[in-house]
Amino acid sequence: MSNKITFILEPDSGKLTAEVSGISANLLIDLRDDLGTSQSLNCGKPMEGPSWEPSCLYDDRQYIWLHRIYHNSVVDGPGRRSVIQVAGCSIRCPGCYVPETHSRHNGKKVSISSILEEIVSKRYENDGVTILGGEPFDQSDSVAELVLRLKKLGFHIVVYTGNTIEKLTAKDDPSITNTLSHIDLLIDGPFESSLVAETGEYRGSSNQRVLQRK
Repeated sequence: MSNKITFILEPDSGKLTAEVSGISANLLIDLRDDLGTSQSLNCGKPMEGPSWEPSCLYDDRQYIWLHRIYHNSVVDGPGRRSVIQVAGCSIRCPGCYVPETHSRHNGKKVSISSILEEIVSKRYENDGVTILGGEPFDQSDSVAELVLRLKKLGFHIVVYTGNTIEKLTAKDDPSITNTLSHIDLLIDGPFESSLVAETGEYRGSSNQRVLQRK
């Protein structure tokens, strides 16, 4: 895809719109800063997927309930990773290591674009991004949006879920389907406090599986 920026000036209102394709993430950030945060950049070509279309990389209208973001983790997937920890969990496994993430009210509603800006700022210090919780698939639409934007930027993506992949696919939810088809690894299954011995890499309990996208 060739690099392209098209500026459209509406003479009546004076509103300036930028349509972009094929440009780097850093240039997108610079362009957004120059135009101001009140401007929106609209995608010219939606991603394929059943009855679901992503927004552009920097669209402040999309939000997620976030507990925290941390960087340089070596236990939440291969290599050194940036970690997006969402707030809210309907599964609430007994003995969970992070019960403070169970309630959305222990987090805050944050724009996906602001999350991406922090992740992009650390991209050369980390080998990929991990999304965990809480339960990411309790916010399936928002997580799908986040995953699509991260994948557009070329990140290796790992997602943790307390659901099994069988339960997720049985939901027949387009946003879940899009997430599963664009991530690199899924660590699935509820945490079992009686199965913490000999779990191997990345897993909290031995019943959980490390599933790689084919």
